[in-house]
Amino acid sequence: MSSTLFARTALAAAVAIVAAAPALAQNTSAAIGGRVTTLDGKPVAGATVVVVHRESGSTVTLTTDAEGRFASRGLRVGGPYTVTVTKGADKTVNNEVYLALAETTVVDLRLGQQQLEAVVVTGAASANNKFSSSAMGSGTQLGRQELDAYASIQRNLQDYARTDPRLAQTDKERGEISAGGQNTRFNSITVDGVRINDTFGLEANNLPMLKQPISIDAIQAVQVNLSNYDVTQTGYTGANINAVTKSGTNELKGSMYYVYRDANMAGKRYNRNTDTYFNPPGFKEDTKGFTLGGPIIKDKLFFFASYEELASTRNGPGFGVVGGTLPFTGLTQAQVDAAVALAKSKYGMDIGGTATPAGVELTAKDTLLKLDWTISEKHRANVRYAKSEENNPIYPSTTSNTLMSLSSHWYVQAKTLESIVGQVFSDWTDNFSTELKISQRDYDSVPLNNSNLPQVSLIWNSSAAGSGLSATQPQTLRFGTENSRQFNKLSTKTSNTFFAANWILDDHEIKGGFDLEKNDIYNAFLQNTKGVYEFRQASPTSSNPNPADPLALWTAGIPTSYTVQLPLSGKALTDGVADWTQNNLGLFLQDTWQASSQLTLVGGVRIDRFTTDDRPIANAAASAAPTVNTSTGRAAGGFGYDNTRTMDGMKLFQPRLGFNYAFKNADKRKEQLRGGVGLFQGNAANVWMTNPFQNAGVATGNFNCNSATACASVRFSPNPDTQPVIAGTPPAPNVDFIAPNVKQPSVVKANLAYDAELPWHGLTFGAEWLFTDVKDGLYYRYLNLGAATAKAPDGRDMFWNAAGRDPNCWLPGGSTPQNSTTPGKLCSGATFKALNNPGFNNVTVVERTDKGGGNAVTLSLSQRPMPGLSWSLAYTRTSATEVSPLTSSTANSNWLNRAIYNPNEEVASNSAYLIRDRFSASVNFSKAFFGKYKTTVGVFYEGREGKPYSWTFNNDMNGDGVAGNDLLYIPNAPGSGDVLFKLPGSSNTVANSGAAAEAKFWDVVHNSPALTNARGGVVARNAEFSKFTNNIDLRISQEVPGFFAGHKGVIALDILNFGNMLDKRWGRIDEIGFGTGGNVRNFVNYSGIDPATGKMIYTVNDPRTFTTRQVRGESQWAVQVTARYTF
Repeated sequence: MSSTLFARTALAAAVAIVAAAPALAQNTSAAIGGRVTTLDGKPVAGATVVVVHRESGSTVTLTTDAEGRFASRGLRVGGPYTVTVTKGADKTVNNEVYLALAETTVVDLRLGQQQLEAVVVTGAASANNKFSSSAMGSGTQLGRQELDAYASIQRNLQDYARTDPRLAQTDKERGEISAGGQNTRFNSITVDGVRINDTFGLEANNLPMLKQPISIDAIQAVQVNLSNYDVTQTGYTGANINAVTKSGTNELKGSMYYVYRDANMAGKRYNRNTDTYFNPPGFKEDTKGFTLGGPIIKDKLFFFASYEELASTRNGPGFGVVGGTLPFTGLTQAQVDAAVALAKSKYGMDIGGTATPAGVELTAKDTLLKLDWTISEKHRANVRYAKSEENNPIYPSTTSNTLMSLSSHWYVQAKTLESIVGQVFSDWTDNFSTELKISQRDYDSVPLNNSNLPQVSLIWNSSAAGSGLSATQPQTLRFGTENSRQFNKLSTKTSNTFFAANWILDDHEIKGGFDLEKNDIYNAFLQNTKGVYEFRQASPTSSNPNPADPLALWTAGIPTSYTVQLPLSGKALTDGVADWTQNNLGLFLQDTWQASSQLTLVGGVRIDRFTTDDRPIANAAASAAPTVNTSTGRAAGGFGYDNTRTMDGMKLFQPRLGFNYAFKNADKRKEQLRGGVGLFQGNAANVWMTNPFQNAGVATGNFNCNSATACASVRFSPNPDTQPVIAGTPPAPNVDFIAPNVKQPSVVKANLAYDAELPWHGLTFGAEWLFTDVKDGLYYRYLNLGAATAKAPDGRDMFWNAAGRDPNCWLPGGSTPQNSTTPGKLCSGATFKALNNPGFNNVTVVERTDKGGGNAVTLSLSQRPMPGLSWSLAYTRTSATEVSPLTSSTANSNWLNRAIYNPNEEVASNSAYLIRDRFSASVNFSKAFFGKYKTTVGVFYEGREGKPYSWTFNNDMNGDGVAGNDLLYIPNAPGSGDVLFKLPGSSNTVANSGAAAEAKFWDVVHNSPALTNARGGVVARNAEFSKFTNNIDLRISQEVPGFFAGHKGVIALDILNFGNMLDKRWGRIDEIGFGTGGNVRNFVNYSGIDPATGKMIYTVNDPRTFTTRQVRGESQWAVQVTARYTF
């Protein structure tokens, strides 16, 4: 079926569908429904039900059907609502009804014979109410009460979403949050129905900016969905964090606030090497803003506005010159001054200096304006505009004591996110309603470079006196436009149309409709287009004891290394830009059946179709069939994949089923069994689907030379637009493919839950199982390895040539092969990927996998919210597996950043995002100790096992060109002779150090459950876990009198990691750091295969130690003060 025909058929079907039940997924509204009966339980037909939102005066009048049912949708979230039912002289009033976001609140009413039934409280401002016939899947509701109670220094939705026991912040520095061990990139964040998450996929925190777009003060309610079976749910396979903004009411209300923190309000950092503590880097951060809402026309038209701006000096260079105010590199101010002077006098360049420009700081501004219009009792509309602007100063090449940069190398990353969304809710009859939503979202991210120059690195062969570093430690001074920002811009434009129709037909509520999304993507990421030069001072030798320093080399103009990216023949640089459009059309149909007064069933189906008319530039050579060069044995030809392939035409049929059964108890305690199963399609990070457009291998090439001899014809040019051209054959290209069977990620989700009110103290017990099974996953294979050259003794494929397997070819430490040009070595020519295709460089393909999944079992205990107090406890045990962690934005990095047995294996192991054991608790206490002014204390506790990591060889054991990602083989037992051991050092051999090395090896193994369990085989990926960590976050707030009647002030104190404030050893997050292979730990270097015995030789070192995570102070306490004035 063609795209046009499919779209027309879809639209016709959607318009023809009639529906009822809440079209409430990833939605901004709420719904109410119920049944009116007599005192003896008989349905009351023709009764009048009036639903009034008291703060806005919005009114909906309904008439019950033959079964006494009524329903209304598209209502404001929250409340309070008053629901009144009358028939004749009978009347019942139900006050204090609060509606939860994207859910139907059930309000059953009884009419007596000419009597007024007592007022009944059916809700609370808190959203914590799990008993509802619409409750089926796994998720959590958060109202404004929870948002006000709990601490959040980052002031973002992720901090609050973690109150769901299945969600965990797996990396607080990067802002990553995982749902049930699933990939952090597979979550979706929506506000007012518009995705505000990073849809392109570059940012670890799943947001397009460091700061959350749209202030948390503008948020009314939050819904966390893990397995919501409503057919409008789409765009995630992890979790959806769905929020709605506030609206104006008939009363003018507003707030002004100021938030402050600095380095004096944070705990000391920990130095693991010396077991000492030091002060955090100096910074100051403040946020100020306001909210204002009220009537334009009473009961009809309302406005709400919000503005917030953040300023932070947290960013800055990490290292500087000897004797300066920053931690020292091995460079002096005199060396910097000489480089600045030479740049100006010789080349007319302004390369900047070491001083941070005044006024350069992280700034963010959020603006929001929302209008709500009650057109009539039957029709309601709203429109919301939001704009977020962020300028983030970046200081590349300043994070090491061997490298520093000047201000010409720095830049500001400028980001803008602008969105507008409009919705219309219409109740055409008491039984038929519709919702129409149209939105537009534009995002731009552009570096504002401090210079327009080539990048230059001056490299000295020594460190200056007084630096505290080894005198032989090389030092680099870098300036000019940073190589990755020389041609870089990201822009996405996303439009979305959503339509749903709802029809109540007896005890069925039928819903159907469509959503259509168009996403225009422009990504320019071309490195080295302005030229990249190195001028490296040689190491002294007996024949050349005083080699020329880099300033002399730069004066001569002949680099020791030079790279420039240029268009290939017949192409332009812009041909290397990814500029394409994708579309997704979804159709849905669902029936909600009230099978009985106790049983509610939901069944539906959703169909999604992905289309694009764009294709990468064809690369016939890469797409040709693979062959073998018979004279060398190396791979030749192409790789047999069509590099112009996309996911165009991909379709997915997604059936879903949910149920809720409410038990009847004589004592009227609530008790329910709920659950469901369904297939859910998510979204792959668009950057992964963009890679084939950028890496077609025929548009541009990086031309380079890597020695003074090879670069002899090159002369430095300060003009970024006239860089030297290196003649000769174009370099071997990188090419990315998409396999024919690749689809958007999809998973089967199922849950089964039991909730019951206990007979004591208003307690509620819950037990829930959440199941996930991958249907369509992604992983990467590297196509340019060439054939395996041998089998290792443990059975894995090896890609070293014979020299790379020879123990004589490995340095004494065993880390890298010996260099054939070094005098006195015993062998030469160790080559990895020995049989690869020399006509290409990195060649990858993204493939489909159906392996992986997870289980999460949660036990919870909570107290029914009561005035002044609510609390909850939960424990979750999770298992989760995946084939690839997909940690990067580039194809090659996604391939190499996982630990492996064989390089291209499709093996599911523990997820890199797995938090196996997690305890959580929250307490919200509020009481007016001083007149009517409340004191509120909110506490959130999380205790969790650490992230998993893998045991690997430290070096490149299998010869695939990647060091540190090869999983470690563990012999059967001490003395088994499966492996030969030695200690590092030139004088150590297997003969003279083998016994000591083996004892050291087994000492490490016996202290590791994962290594011990792996004896006689290869340890599994992510089989070990980092240390357990405990964290307590606390918010204390006090209301104080305002200046006028109805006004008040609030002073709030947020204390993160409160336990660390009590004892600096508590609350630390100790993990194994991230590197090639993922989170890997190692203590063994592969040192060849003994030719006499055929056994591997292990050089045994000390194990890699844990790292205390504290780049952003996440292992220390921190305090933030908020002053707020409300009216």
